[in-house]
Amino acid sequence: MRRSRDFNVTSAVLILSSLLVSTAIGCSDPKGTPTESAPVCLETGIDESCTPAYEPTYDALYANTFQRSCAASGVSCHASTGKQGGVDFGDPESGYEGLRTKLRAGEPECSILVHRIVATDGKVRMPPGRSLTAGEQCAIIKWVADGARR
Repeated sequence: MRRSRDFNVTSAVLILSSLLVSTAIGCSDPKGTPTESAPVCLETGIDESCTPAYEPTYDALYANTFQRSCAASGVSCHASTGKQGGVDFGDPESGYEGLRTKLRAGEPECSILVHRIVATDGKVRMPPGRSLTAGEQCAIIKWVADGARR
Protein backbone atom coordinates (compact mmCIF):
# COMPACT_ATOMS: atom_id res chain seq x y z
CA MET A 1 0.00 0.00 0.00
CA ARG A 2 2.82 2.40 0.82
CA ARG A 3 4.33 1.93 -2.65
CA SER A 4 1.06 2.99 -4.27
CA ARG A 5 0.89 6.11 -2.11
CA ASP A 6 4.53 6.97 -2.88
CA PHE A 7 3.86 6.55 -6.59
CA ASN A 8 0.79 8.83 -6.41
CA VAL A 9 2.73 11.49 -4.50
CA THR A 10 5.61 11.27 -6.99
CA SER A 11 3.16 11.52 -9.91
CA ALA A 12 1.52 14.57 -8.36
CA VAL A 13 4.88 16.24 -7.83
CA LEU A 14 5.89 15.58 -11.46
CA ILE A 15 2.61 16.96 -12.79
CA LEU A 16 2.87 20.09 -10.64
CA SER A 17 6.50 20.54 -11.66
CA SER A 18 5.63 20.37 -15.35
CA LEU A 19 2.81 22.89 -14.82
CA LEU A 20 5.22 25.26 -13.08
CA VAL A 21 7.84 24.90 -15.83
CA SER A 22 5.20 25.41 -18.53
CA THR A 23 3.92 28.51 -16.79
CA ALA A 24 7.42 29.84 -16.16
CA ILE A 25 8.38 29.64 -19.83
CA GLY A 26 5.03 31.00 -20.89
CA CYS A 27 3.25 27.92 -22.19
CA SER A 28 -0.36 28.42 -21.27
CA ASP A 29 -1.83 24.96 -21.84
CA PRO A 30 0.24 22.11 -20.37
CA LYS A 31 -2.16 19.46 -21.73
CA GLY A 32 -1.55 20.60 -25.30
CA THR A 33 -5.24 20.91 -26.09
CA PRO A 34 -6.63 23.87 -27.97
CA THR A 35 -8.15 26.38 -25.55
CA GLU A 36 -8.65 29.37 -27.80
CA SER A 37 -11.86 30.32 -29.48
CA ALA A 38 -11.98 31.80 -32.95
CA PRO A 39 -10.66 35.35 -32.85
CA VAL A 40 -12.64 38.40 -33.62
CA CYS A 41 -11.21 40.13 -36.66
CA LEU A 42 -9.18 43.20 -35.80
CA GLU A 43 -11.14 46.24 -36.90
CA THR A 44 -7.98 48.14 -37.72
CA GLY A 45 -6.72 45.26 -39.82
CA ILE A 46 -3.10 44.27 -40.16
CA ASP A 47 -0.52 46.36 -42.00
CA GLU A 48 0.65 44.24 -44.91
CA SER A 49 2.98 46.92 -46.30
CA CYS A 50 5.80 45.69 -44.06
CA THR A 51 9.08 44.15 -45.19
CA PRO A 52 9.52 40.45 -44.38
CA ALA A 53 12.81 39.23 -42.93
CA TYR A 54 12.76 36.38 -45.44
CA GLU A 55 10.54 34.90 -48.15
CA PRO A 56 7.02 34.43 -46.69
CA THR A 57 6.67 30.71 -47.44
CA TYR A 58 5.87 28.00 -44.93
CA ASP A 59 9.26 26.31 -45.39
CA ALA A 60 11.09 29.59 -44.71
CA LEU A 61 8.84 30.34 -41.72
CA TYR A 62 9.43 26.88 -40.32
CA ALA A 63 13.21 27.01 -40.70
CA ASN A 64 13.72 30.62 -39.59
CA THR A 65 11.08 31.15 -36.92
CA PHE A 66 8.79 28.28 -35.95
CA GLN A 67 11.43 25.62 -35.36
CA ARG A 68 14.01 28.04 -33.93
CA SER A 69 11.71 30.05 -31.64
CA CYS A 70 8.77 27.75 -30.93
CA ALA A 71 10.33 24.27 -30.79
CA ALA A 72 13.92 24.99 -29.78
CA SER A 73 15.86 22.18 -28.10
CA GLY A 74 12.79 19.96 -27.86
CA VAL A 75 11.55 21.63 -24.66
CA SER A 76 9.72 24.68 -25.96
CA CYS A 77 5.95 25.14 -25.96
CA HIS A 78 5.46 23.73 -29.45
CA ALA A 79 8.12 21.02 -29.45
CA SER A 80 7.10 17.38 -29.84
CA THR A 81 7.11 17.06 -26.05
CA GLY A 82 4.95 20.16 -25.48
CA LYS A 83 2.41 20.45 -28.28
CA GLN A 84 0.81 23.48 -26.64
CA GLY A 85 -2.48 24.45 -28.24
CA GLY A 86 -2.22 21.35 -30.42
CA VAL A 87 0.74 22.74 -32.39
CA ASP A 88 3.87 20.57 -32.74
CA PHE A 89 6.82 22.04 -34.61
CA GLY A 90 8.85 18.84 -34.12
CA ASP A 91 8.65 18.43 -37.90
CA PRO A 92 7.31 20.66 -40.70
CA GLU A 93 4.23 18.56 -41.52
CA SER A 94 2.98 18.32 -37.93
CA GLY A 95 3.58 22.03 -37.50
CA TYR A 96 1.57 22.94 -40.57
CA GLU A 97 -1.33 20.69 -39.58
CA GLY A 98 -1.44 22.25 -36.12
CA LEU A 99 -1.31 25.78 -37.50
CA ARG A 100 -4.24 25.26 -39.86
CA THR A 101 -6.67 25.62 -36.95
CA LYS A 102 -4.96 28.83 -35.83
CA LEU A 103 -5.38 30.88 -38.96
CA ARG A 104 -7.73 32.02 -41.67
CA ALA A 105 -5.94 31.83 -44.98
CA GLY A 106 -6.09 35.20 -46.71
CA GLU A 107 -7.26 36.99 -43.56
CA PRO A 108 -4.37 37.72 -41.20
CA GLU A 109 -6.54 40.16 -39.22
CA CYS A 110 -8.83 37.22 -38.32
CA SER A 111 -6.10 34.66 -37.51
CA ILE A 112 -5.22 33.53 -33.99
CA LEU A 113 -1.61 33.02 -35.08
CA VAL A 114 -1.29 36.64 -36.20
CA HIS A 115 -3.12 37.98 -33.14
CA ARG A 116 -0.68 36.13 -30.89
CA ILE A 117 2.53 37.24 -32.65
CA VAL A 118 1.54 40.93 -32.79
CA ALA A 119 0.12 41.08 -29.25
CA THR A 120 1.77 43.46 -26.80
CA ASP A 121 0.28 41.77 -23.72
CA GLY A 122 2.91 39.35 -22.41
CA LYS A 123 0.20 36.84 -21.39
CA VAL A 124 -1.07 36.64 -24.98
CA ARG A 125 2.03 37.24 -27.09
CA MET A 126 3.94 34.41 -28.70
CA PRO A 127 6.65 33.57 -28.20
CA PRO A 128 6.51 34.33 -24.48
CA GLY A 129 9.19 36.56 -23.06
CA ARG A 130 10.00 38.44 -26.24
CA SER A 131 8.36 39.48 -29.47
CA LEU A 132 9.41 38.21 -32.85
CA THR A 133 11.25 40.81 -34.89
CA ALA A 134 9.13 43.05 -37.12
CA GLY A 135 10.52 41.21 -40.15
CA GLU A 136 9.57 37.80 -38.75
CA GLN A 137 6.08 39.04 -37.87
CA CYS A 138 5.78 40.47 -41.37
CA ALA A 139 6.78 37.18 -43.01
CA ILE A 140 4.05 35.36 -41.07
CA ILE A 141 1.45 38.05 -41.84
CA LYS A 142 2.27 37.97 -45.56
CA TRP A 143 2.21 34.16 -45.62
CA VAL A 144 -1.27 34.13 -44.06
CA ALA A 145 -2.44 36.98 -46.34
CA ASP A 146 -1.19 35.03 -49.38
CA GLY A 147 -3.25 31.96 -48.45
CA ALA A 148 -1.03 30.14 -45.91
CA ARG A 149 -0.11 27.43 -48.40
CA ARG A 150 2.14 24.51 -47.63
